[in-house]
Amino acid sequence: MTQREMVTFWVEKSQDELKSANIMYNAGMYLYAGFMCHQAIEKILKAYYIHVKDERHPQIHNLKELMQQTDIYNAANDKQKETITRLNPLYIKARYEDYKKKTSELLTKSYCGPLLAETGELHKWIAELIKQ
Repeated sequence: MTQREMVTFWVEKSQDELKSANIMYNAGMYLYAGFMCHQAIEKILKAYYIHVKDERHPQIHNLKELMQQTDIYNAANDKQKETITRLNPLYIKARYEDYKKKTSELLTKSYCGPLLAETGELHKWIAELIKQ
């Protein structure tokens, strides 16, 4: 695959995850809505990584670290950084049974609604950077 094809692949996957987050939210499955928000941002960040570095993305799930490796973290505003801070632990906490109960208590409809909106805004910002 060419660099452009890889970027397109990851952008499309991230869009699918964002759609999945909305579906999960609307179904009242807030734990999985949060997890899909994390996945959407992780995948768009991997697309951005490939876009700017022209190399395979690192095999990590830490959103802040992915942002720092491309210097996009420094360009993010405080709200975007806060969204990353809220999303980052959801990869682990939504996957492993030890964390699911406690995380499910946090991820309510009132918590996930704004998180989903913030994720959409962050996703849009990163996608725009890829288009530049």
